[in-house]
Amino acid sequence: MHTPLPQRLVRSGCLLLLCGWGLIINAAAQTPADSLPAGAGRPLLVRPPLPTPPAVATKPVLRRVLVPATLLTLAVLSTKKVGVLETDAAVRAQVQAGPRIRTNIDDQLRHTPAYASLGLSLLGVRGRHTTLNQALLFGLTYTLNNTLTSHLKRLTRVERPLGNSFDSFPSAHTSAAFSAATLLHKEYGGRSIWYSVGGYTAAGVTGGLRIAKDNHWLSDVLAGAAVGIVSTELAYWAYPWLHRQLVKGLGERTIVVPSYVNGAAGATVVWVL
Repeated sequence: MHTPLPQRLVRSGCLLLLCGWGLIINAAAQTPADSLPAGAGRPLLVRPPLPTPPAVATKPVLRRVLVPATLLTLAVLSTKKVGVLETDAAVRAQVQAGPRIRTNIDDQLRHTPAYASLGLSLLGVRGRHTTLNQALLFGLTYTLNNTLTSHLKRLTRVERPLGNSFDSFPSAHTSAAFSAATLLHKEYGGRSIWYSVGGYTAAGVTGGLRIAKDNHWLSDVLAGAAVGIVSTELAYWAYPWLHRQLVKGLGERTIVVPSYVNGAAGATVVWVL
């Protein structure tokens, strides 16, 4: 008997969504909306990142890594070699029991939370950082995420369910989705819990689709979620120091020349080496 398609999607993404709820609840308790200072609505102003709320600054490191550590543990326990939980093979058997899913929506859905964060900032909705700082954090986060994911793929060389390559572990789509969701969560989770709900739901659906489309094993998706969360946590930890170096370098070595060409205003930035 075939498992209905909606049920298979829900079961594929349920573990990811449950882990996301842990982050969402933590945001509501530890990042109050009034921690956003006045003036954060100026979207392109270059200034130091906003101060971290005291409750977040004093949060033990253990609590920051609890969710990704749990996801990695679940990933290991879900592999065929360990088989403590429902194994990769068992989940794939459910996928193969139903009709083949043909959609590319996960290709764009994985980036949606990050685009939402930048879009909200451009519209004047205050986050923890200005639009420019969010864009820099976005670039740093995705660089870290892509680096970690690609290196793990080369190290593990896990064969994909369809047998077409050996770069299955971890899922890059899922890691990108959870990286973006964590960015949205950090910027706007203190303003409203629904920003975090939306971000992690999109990430969970992305991971579920990777399993339902037979592109990845369950363990690939769980590990990808962990890598994505860790990437964003690392980016937010390192960014204050990187920002200070950037502002210092720009202030001492940069010349900004305004321009007006064919009715369009602009500026040329020259960095003196």
